[in-house]
Amino acid sequence: MLKNYFKIAWRNLLRQKSFSVINILGLSIGLASCLILLAFVKQEQSYDQFHQESGQIYRVVQDVNNSGQWAWTGGAISPMLRKEFQDEMTEVVMMVPSNVYFTSPDGIAPDESFKEDYFYFADAGFEKVFGFKLIEGSWDGVFENPNQLVITEEKAKKYFGNEPAVGKSLLTSDGRGYEIKAVLENLPSNTHMKFDFITGMSSFKSQNYFPLDADFGSFWWPQGYTYVKTTPLADAGQLSKRIQEVNGNYRNPEEAKSYQHYLQPVTDIHLTAGYDREWTPVMSRQTLYIFGSIGLFVLLLACINFINLATARAIKRMKEIGIRKVNGAQRGQLIRQFLTESFLINAIAMLVGLGLVYLILPLTSTLIGVQIPFEISSDPAIASFILAIWVSSSLLAGIFPAFYLSGLKPEMILKQSGGAKGKSTLRKSLVVFQFVLSALLVFCGGVAYFQHSFLKNEDMGFDYKGLMTVSLNNQAKGNIQVLKNELQNLPGVLSINAVGSIPGVEVGWAPSFSYTDMKEGEEADVHLQYVDAGFFENLGIQQISGRAFSEEFSDQGAKRMMREQFAAMDDLGIVINESAAKWMKKNPKQALGMGVRVYTEENGQLFSDYRGNVVGVVADYHTQNLKDEIVPTVFFPSQNSAFDASAYLLLRVEEGFGSAELEVLKSKWKELIPGVPFDFSFVDTTIALQYEQEARIGNILGSFAFLTLFISCLGLLGLSIFTAESKRKEIGIRKVLGASVFGIIQKLSLEFLIPVGVAMLISLPLGYYLMEEWLSQFANKVSISPWFFLGTAAFSMLIAWLTVSIQSWKSANANPVESIKSE
Repeated sequence: MLKNYFKIAWRNLLRQKSFSVINILGLSIGLASCLILLAFVKQEQSYDQFHQESGQIYRVVQDVNNSGQWAWTGGAISPMLRKEFQDEMTEVVMMVPSNVYFTSPDGIAPDESFKEDYFYFADAGFEKVFGFKLIEGSWDGVFENPNQLVITEEKAKKYFGNEPAVGKSLLTSDGRGYEIKAVLENLPSNTHMKFDFITGMSSFKSQNYFPLDADFGSFWWPQGYTYVKTTPLADAGQLSKRIQEVNGNYRNPEEAKSYQHYLQPVTDIHLTAGYDREWTPVMSRQTLYIFGSIGLFVLLLACINFINLATARAIKRMKEIGIRKVNGAQRGQLIRQFLTESFLINAIAMLVGLGLVYLILPLTSTLIGVQIPFEISSDPAIASFILAIWVSSSLLAGIFPAFYLSGLKPEMILKQSGGAKGKSTLRKSLVVFQFVLSALLVFCGGVAYFQHSFLKNEDMGFDYKGLMTVSLNNQAKGNIQVLKNELQNLPGVLSINAVGSIPGVEVGWAPSFSYTDMKEGEEADVHLQYVDAGFFENLGIQQISGRAFSEEFSDQGAKRMMREQFAAMDDLGIVINESAAKWMKKNPKQALGMGVRVYTEENGQLFSDYRGNVVGVVADYHTQNLKDEIVPTVFFPSQNSAFDASAYLLLRVEEGFGSAELEVLKSKWKELIPGVPFDFSFVDTTIALQYEQEARIGNILGSFAFLTLFISCLGLLGLSIFTAESKRKEIGIRKVLGASVFGIIQKLSLEFLIPVGVAMLISLPLGYYLMEEWLSQFANKVSISPWFFLGTAAFSMLIAWLTVSIQSWKSANANPVESIKSE
């Protein structure tokens, strides 16, 4: 019997070639899209679950009054947790980020230096908390002894090729040597951590002249990421409450209330947005839900096509069903027959869909910006997932037609009088649902695209085109004046500044601020940046009042020492932005001469104390990306009396600055400070990289908006073919009676365009609501103008009309004699 079902199903597929092709094409695209996006969702949800006992691993984060949530903690939190939670926490590990310049005397390029940005100091116990695997060597002595190093496989090959790395050394630019004790397997892609080198916290203490056997006592220094591993029965919620309770025993109680530490599951880190200074970019759950929903929607649209076309073909199969019922066929047999057809079509579509997955997966990975693993043979979960999708989509696509068609009464079938209106209403309702989803994605994709374009192209308040940054290490900073003088004279270089932050990218440091006559409760989120003379002029930032930093004045301040260890400064020249002046409740002219104090204080002790007077006010500009508001900002001289805060050389280059000029710049750099790599980037590129997630969302929505429209139009094409075939006699008679081709096309098209129009009325308000919610996360954003509504409606209606008109034109131009005779 089963063989018979398949044989009949196969014959029906071949008999109705156009419907079969439309169904298989739509389903295969829907299945492929769903598989790719849900595989991506699965990958994103798997972050950090590969660690053994990952459910017991947490990161310590803090909720800060007036400043949101911070992913980092200070050094004092680790010893506090070890002492207070010995019974509940088996390991407490702090990791402090840094960067180094390495050469490899024993390596393949002994004379070449490389900047490494992912160098981390870690506490002992790191290897017991995390599940990263060693390829060679061991962890013995790495955390206890200074200058012992573990490197990843990728970096081992970079420095030593195919030679064993264990036992060899890497040398920093300041002459410190690190012995390699082990090589770590490259980190998996599904971890929020990113490092290439791990050394012990003993190395950090040694470099900073801190006693090796002493605990850090500051909640501000050093700054890093703290992780704990709890016992199996420990309750993270209760531990978080207790951490907040004991915090006041280790720092000023009032200060402790402003910095609430708690535990965050390591498996939640990648999917939780909103933490300042995250280790790696996160994926918000909201965005992930959007991607997963799109995958399911595309599959649902393909299934709706199947349902629509199956019910539309009911008229052509009514006599077949009636004759089968008259000859004794039971309803259950007919249901099995139609379900067999559904499973067969879905099986073919699944095979085609899997082919499409492997064909377009590399392109999709590039589009999304994430590598998506998809290996059926090595991942039973994917195989089970595919089987589940095949069964569910087959049932979803086939169960309604099966029950509907098998339930028709024989006498009504043979008279061809039953349910035409009901079938038409059902089909139109499904068309409306399809185009609601399609138009919704078109609308959302359009808003996301223009928001990304807005972020990329909106004026940031300064001219960042033609700006280049070059990273400075200690050796380069020691020669900074020579570098500025020599590089300034090279072809294509217009100006050079020494700065502490990249304009438009790095918002700067956020210590405590006060000003003359400031009242309690007027604290604000104020940031500090370091710039030098000529910075504002070179970036085109308007001077509102007073003056900018100048070598003609003593803006560097006077240095003094606190407790013979910590530097302080007096009589600094200070520049502020307009927002800082407003915070001070002064206009730009009134702010001139105001006293400003910048300091860090912990438990009643000062660790920095910088005082000066405002000498100038500059126009507001975006010191960080456009997702955030402009913040009150105070500017200090980068080369002041206490220290050199320069982290980058900021070069403005001529338009047309190309590879030849860049090579001259690199050569001069190498000549002036040999052994220090020329680590450069263009500011416009760095700014654009901040909007990768918005670009990713726009790409996804745009691509799948096209797919959903394509699948919906496939359904419309199938329905228009069916309508044209079922109305051949009517069309022929109308033509004989004088109806024009345009009039017939208009009549046939209108039947489908009305449901599409209804879909617009539903989808556009829904899209507006969803995108207003999405845009609420941005401080600077596009406004959703009427053009978004008109564009979405016009585009969707045009595509639908073109799809229907193709078949309508063909039917309208058919020979009416043949149409009438065939009936």
